[in-house]
Amino acid sequence: MTDQVHHSVGEASIKSSGTPPTKVNSGKPNFGDTIFLIFLACVLVLVAWVGMLAYADGMKIEVTKHNGEAWVKWLKENSEPRMQENFPIESCSASADERRRWGDCFESILQNVKELQNQSNAFTGRPLEFIAKCDPRDRSTVGSIVLEKIVATAPGSAISSITSQLVSMDAIDTKILLKLTVCDKGGYPIKVDELEF
Repeated sequence: MTDQVHHSVGEASIKSSGTPPTKVNSGKPNFGDTIFLIFLACVLVLVAWVGMLAYADGMKIEVTKHNGEAWVKWLKENSEPRMQENFPIESCSASADERRRWGDCFESILQNVKELQNQSNAFTGRPLEFIAKCDPRDRSTVGSIVLEKIVATAPGSAISSITSQLVSMDAIDTKILLKLTVCDKGGYPIKVDELEF
C-alpha cells in the first residue's frame, strides 16, 4: 500500500514541474553528425589526392635523376676507352692531330648511344635539354640537365677551380673534369656526380 502511495506522489511531482521526460537517443546520426561525416570524407579524399600528386612528382624527379645518371654512367665508362685508338665514336675520341669539340661529340652520342637517344623530360614530355643552369624563376628549366666543366685555377688562388657550362665549342682532346646536375620540379639543382671524361 505504501508503494502505491509513493508512486502516485512521484507522478504528481513530474506533472507539477512541467519538465518533459528525457528523450531516448536512437543511435542514428543527427544532421550535425551527418555534415561532419561528409566533411571528414571530403578531407580524406583530398589527402589521398594530394598524396597521389606528391607520389607522381616524386617519380618524375626520380626519372630526371635517372636521366642524369645514365649520362654519368656512359661518360665514366668511356673516359678511358676514348683515349685509345679506334674508339667507336670518333668525334669523342682524344686526338693529337685534330681538334675535337664537345658539340660534335654530343651529336654523335645522341645518334649512336641507344640508352641516351630517346630520353625525355619527365615533367614536360619533350626531348631532354641541356641548359646553362637551373633557375627556380624560369619554369622552362624544370627536368633539364646541366653539364659543366671544372677548370682548376693556378696554385695558391683563393678559388681552387672555376665551373662553367660545357658549350659546343669546348675542346675535348684531352681529359676534362665535368659536373652533371639535374633540375627538380621547382627548378632547383640536384647534383648527380662529378667525373672525368
